[in-house]
Amino acid sequence: MNGQMMNFENYNKYLATMEAPIMPSSLPKSKIRFSDLVKYAKEHNIDIASLSAEEKEELVKIFEDNSKAA
Repeated sequence: MNGQMMNFENYNKYLATMEAPIMPSSLPKSKIRFSDLVKYAKEHNIDIASLSAEEKEELVKIFEDNSKAA
């Protein structure tokens, strides 16, 4: 058995144990208001990169999927 066949067998084993991919359609739909993010950072005299997770989370709006409610 040559090296190429061994790599192929290892690849098939890896594929068998790999989890299913996360599809974009299964993620929650959200919008980030970048203008508000920049405005908030300027008001507080800090860089956007140094905002905390809580501050960023306030500026993210999550939209509910209407098809789930029906």
